[in-house]
Amino acid sequence: MHKRRMILISVAAVALAALGVQTAAAAAPNICVSANGHGYQSGTATCEASGTGSVAIAKGDGSRATAVVGDHNRALVIGDFSEAIANVGDNNTATVNGDGSLAGALGGDNNTATITGDGSVASAGSGDNNTATVTGDFSFAVAESFTGCTAEAIGDGVSDVCP
Repeated sequence: MHKRRMILISVAAVALAALGVQTAAAAAPNICVSANGHGYQSGTATCEASGTGSVAIAKGDGSRATAVVGDHNRALVIGDFSEAIANVGDNNTATVNGDGSLAGALGGDNNTATITGDGSVASAGSGDNNTATVTGDFSFAVAESFTGCTAEAIGDGVSDVCP
């Protein structure tokens, strides 16, 4: 009787372990990596990169990274339902580390939009050498100048615009 119970417990343990492995395998990670038009996508994260040296990486449920229409553009998202766009120019960088945020570096060269926070917006472009930085939740920074400027929104629910 004791031997039979041990066999049943062993079989049950193996079955539960196998079920756990199947459940973990079914939950694919939400990640996408693209460089120069080639990449890997899994889950609901999407990305696109084209142009020499351009890279787009999205990690998070429903997030998107785009680095197109130019060379050496970089877009990175770490968070759910966020987006980073670096395009229409060269050497543009858009980075989001947070949920529900949007960073755009576009419409010129050497523009940078960076967000660390949730529900925020950073936009740098409409010229060259613009920088928009948000550190906080529900904030926004806009840097749009032909000759370059810097906008920094530091804190929750704040904004900064230049020029």
